[in-house]
Amino acid sequence: MVTLDRLRAAGGAAVLLVGEAGIGKTALVEEAVSRAGDCRVLFGRADPDEGAPAFWPWLRLLESAVGGLSPALLSLVDEGESATVARFRAIHATVGALRNAAAAGPLMLVLEDLHWADQASLALLGALCREIAGSGIFVLATSRPPGPDLPEAEVLTLGAWDVGAVGAYLRVYAGGPVHGTWSEVVHRLGGGSPLYTRELVRLLAAQDRLAYPAGDIDLPDGLRRLVGRRTAGLSAVTRQLLAVASALGSEIDVTVLARATGPLPPSALADAVEAGILIDDPWTPQALRFAHDLVRQALYQDLPRDERIGAHARIADVLSGAAAPGTGSRGEIVAAGVVAGGAGAAEIARHRIRAAADDASRRVAVGACVAAAEAAGRGLDHEEAVHWYGRALELAPGDVELLLGRAEAAYRDGRLDVALADGRAAVDAGDPRGAYVIRGLGGPIARPLQRLCEDALDLDPGPAARAQVLAQYAYLLTENSSAERAGPVSREAMVLAEASGDPAALVAAINARHAVLDPIVDVAETERLAGRICDLSQASRRPDAELWGRNWQIDCALVTGDRTAFEVGRAQLADLAERLGRPVAHWHRLRADATAALLDGRFADAAGAAAEARDLAARSQDASAPFLWLVFAGALAWHTGDAAHRPADLAGMQARSAGSPIAMVQIGRLARESGDRSVGESCLARLRVVLPSLPADSRRGYIQLVTGEIALWLGDLDTVRDCYRRTAGYSGRFANSATVCHGAIDRILGEFAAGLGEMHAAEEHLAAAVRLEERLGSPPFLAQARVAYARVVGKRDHRAARRLAEQALATARRLGMPTVAAEATALGRDPLTAREREIAGLVADGLANRVIAERLVLSERTVETHVRNLLGKLGLASRAELRADPQYRY
Repeated sequence: MVTLDRLRAAGGAAVLLVGEAGIGKTALVEEAVSRAGDCRVLFGRADPDEGAPAFWPWLRLLESAVGGLSPALLSLVDEGESATVARFRAIHATVGALRNAAAAGPLMLVLEDLHWADQASLALLGALCREIAGSGIFVLATSRPPGPDLPEAEVLTLGAWDVGAVGAYLRVYAGGPVHGTWSEVVHRLGGGSPLYTRELVRLLAAQDRLAYPAGDIDLPDGLRRLVGRRTAGLSAVTRQLLAVASALGSEIDVTVLARATGPLPPSALADAVEAGILIDDPWTPQALRFAHDLVRQALYQDLPRDERIGAHARIADVLSGAAAPGTGSRGEIVAAGVVAGGAGAAEIARHRIRAAADDASRRVAVGACVAAAEAAGRGLDHEEAVHWYGRALELAPGDVELLLGRAEAAYRDGRLDVALADGRAAVDAGDPRGAYVIRGLGGPIARPLQRLCEDALDLDPGPAARAQVLAQYAYLLTENSSAERAGPVSREAMVLAEASGDPAALVAAINARHAVLDPIVDVAETERLAGRICDLSQASRRPDAELWGRNWQIDCALVTGDRTAFEVGRAQLADLAERLGRPVAHWHRLRADATAALLDGRFADAAGAAAEARDLAARSQDASAPFLWLVFAGALAWHTGDAAHRPADLAGMQARSAGSPIAMVQIGRLARESGDRSVGESCLARLRVVLPSLPADSRRGYIQLVTGEIALWLGDLDTVRDCYRRTAGYSGRFANSATVCHGAIDRILGEFAAGLGEMHAAEEHLAAAVRLEERLGSPPFLAQARVAYARVVGKRDHRAARRLAEQALATARRLGMPTVAAEATALGRDPLTAREREIAGLVADGLANRVIAERLVLSERTVETHVRNLLGKLGLASRAELRADPQYRY
């Protein structure tokens, strides 16, 4: 057993008592508190009831504290921060306040029933435990198995009593002779549970049977009837009080209880405490609690239906009345503004639901649930908002406003299956708004959303709603490879939106228009749309509109190579993600972070951020996450040579993705990386067919460029020439976005030109690529461009090639780019042997073969052989070319 003396010696420690219900955890806590000495004791307890707010046990603990401690430390409000950031700040402020308070004298913090605690409460406890050494704080917590994960706490697991322990308890409790036969009987009946043992022994002592041999006991199977026997002797007033108390919850505010039951004689509470049903909490005098929640459950289950409904109705009325703050009830703490995020609304909703017995009370309960959902949304707890809209829908099935409310909350929480199902139900009920609850997402969910839009358009919505449905439809058409249809639809959406003047409709129409633009060619229009949609975000009450606009601005900066604008946009996106707190916003932030790391050559950071983005999107049910990860990982592997991302079954993957050009180019690229010519040729055959009909959208440029690269690898020069012609206008831009980075497009164009034998054009493109990457400040892409340039320029200027290769090699070694390093090493080697280098210098000086032979003591024939060899290696046609260029004067 851990002793208080050892805890004091440690200067701060945490102990977690873990055991089944009734095992004696609370009794052990009470014994420890009785020996706490000069420690100030603060007490909090988790609540199992629906509607308990975040940090509830800590709020109760801090409520009775002094010296800078207050429940207000844990107040969370929507002030532009995400729920994650707000909770982080509150947790660390509270830990600091507790440490400061302990500096004036040791604190004992008692936290009971952590198996019911919310994640925020456990996060606060974990943060405190990590800083508890030497703090003067002693935490004593209890939980049912398995208990929370607290690595810094000492865990004590309490087991059931054996027969000897039961016998010892019998003797202590009886205070007189106990017949030896009772130990085994009570152990068998109570299962070694201290709670059941205590209740059995209490009953046997009352019947004066312990001193006599054990005999048959007419006992029920469980605690429920034991409680009934214990309460049978209580007055009707006390039983009425206990009935209402069981509906109130496991923790009972005396003021709320009194107002819900009406005036009660003081003896009613005293009798319940004396009977052991209620316990007077020594650390929160205004509160009582049940001796065990099993006791409360037994009492609650025995309530007749009418009494149960009436109790919940009266409690809800009391809480709705918001009694004067200061007495410490949950409702009053909320009324005082201490608990944010809608805890009071949730508590009221819980009781209204249980009092919903007819149409009128159901309507009231629905209103309470909506209030709880809206309060949760304001506190950024979208998961809780989904819950309360769901409870409302149980009372009012099919209500369109409730369906749309839950769909919006589910979309914000990343639960796309719920959002899609509720949107479908709303459209089926005749409301077109259900078609555009889920916004800005593609992948597999795009097709069911497209069908939803088609059905919504059949409803003949008004101009603003029709504009939003058309805009959503146009966006989804591009996601489903039907961009040629999307263009006219997006223009119609824009006309309707402008005519309606509705900001939300304009936002949707702008998004649809963006979806049909080629961001490389139409970068100016994309930037204009991005600025406009950001400006409309507040008026449209669509914070996701700013999210789209910030992403478009980032992509424009990447396409033009404006690193400053990219970093500004990335900072704005990070700030927006924290303000919104939505999974999709953090997904975009992580993708931007991964792109920044890749451009810098921080490959491990890039992989980590991309993997985190993938996992976040997967948790949000975005099925496109693995494919987008594959695209980014392929771009990353081009630098690192890491093949871990490559699927084992490329052929199967290709067969499943045959209808998607973007999938074909990515699979073809993977085939090129792995040398699988069969899959590469199959992908290329399909891509040749679609190249002429690719619509202008964000994917067109990438598809054309990568198709040309695959064709160059496979030797299909006709397709290379076609792709070169289609993409020549992209010169001066970058094939970079937050999805995939491919570097300066001039590098790709230069490789196309070189493959087609157009060496002058190739050198111009590759020289431009080097300048562009230097301006962007991207070391890995600059190394790639220098190697490509060295590969081409080396055919006429091997010294320039060597300089480029040496620069690329230094970067590749520093960043860890093995493939580039290997090629740069090969390109950096002098192509001539020492003798050939010597002869080349003499030829460049204008000496004849005879003079060279005499000087080197060689035959003229040998000299001529060396000259022919070195001219071939240097790519020169004659001795005159060698003499004309001073670089060959070794």
